[in-house]
Amino acid sequence: MQQLFPDQRQPAPLTLAARTNLWPLTALGYEIWRKRALSLLSGRYFPLEEEFELMRQRVGPVEGRVFLDLGTSTGLYARALLEAGASRVYALDLSPAMLKVAVQKASGHAGLVPLLARAEAIPLPEAAVDGVVVGGSWNEFPYPQEVINEIYRVLKPGGRLWIMFSHHSDSPLQRVLEWVGLRFPALPELMDSLSKRGFEVDGWRERSVGFVTGTKVTTGE
Repeated sequence: MQQLFPDQRQPAPLTLAARTNLWPLTALGYEIWRKRALSLLSGRYFPLEEEFELMRQRVGPVEGRVFLDLGTSTGLYARALLEAGASRVYALDLSPAMLKVAVQKASGHAGLVPLLARAEAIPLPEAAVDGVVVGGSWNEFPYPQEVINEIYRVLKPGGRLWIMFSHHSDSPLQRVLEWVGLRFPALPELMDSLSKRGFEVDGWRERSVGFVTGTKVTTGE
């Protein structure tokens, strides 16, 4: 897997949730779950095609531009962007098993660049991409502010951001999942963190799924 710049920092121990993503069986079954996820979370029929179209509209224009699919898993968002004409999509994940499946499924789509790395240390230079998309992996990042800082760094001025995530609730299942290392932010919390870093943001939720879009605003720093 390509790694443009090595991460010199000592990586934090992986959570149990993150370790399960290293398993080849998890990668092989990921898209079976993912195709149903938003319908279950939103309480309505919410197919992948609708999600992809929303994502492309919010980060567009897509054609001829460069994107980062952060926490790509098996590359669903990366493929959707390439099919819409993106010139290159960096598909980043910390799981070799997930990236292996992503590369296999993207066969025939020129422009996919797999990156084996952590979201807190994106191996790209400053202002390298036109857009960053995150499709559900936000709940798995243990240090979200570091991820926000990295997203801001690699985005070009005016670059666009899309995040889909499982929203906070009082369900017993979420409390169990928090114990294994997942995080469930509330929409205002995430929007506030992004705004303070220098993004113009908007967002909405449908029951247990949240969406945030943003634009990088230069601050002269």
